[in-house]
Amino acid sequence: MDKTLRLTEAYWDMLKSLNDDIKLRLATRLTASVAANRKVRKDNTEEMIEKHLGSWKDERSAEDIIKDMYMGRNSTKTPLIFD
Repeated sequence: MDKTLRLTEAYWDMLKSLNDDIKLRLATRLTASVAANRKVRKDNTEEMIEKHLGSWKDERSAEDIIKDMYMGRNSTKTPLIFD
């Protein structure tokens, strides 16, 4: 049995004798704490998307950009050696 499961079982052994009202209050508080942490992560994700997402800004035409991409390609038929 892994440590997380053992810890969960230990908490359950301590809490299972509590009345239903207290169990519901504990469950509500635990759920709220998890939801609060997830909301913070979601906000950070949206902030990062807004910060880094956007349209490509370039003075060149689409045709010139494509041409530069093709010209920048390197291909070789010889095997690459990684030493």
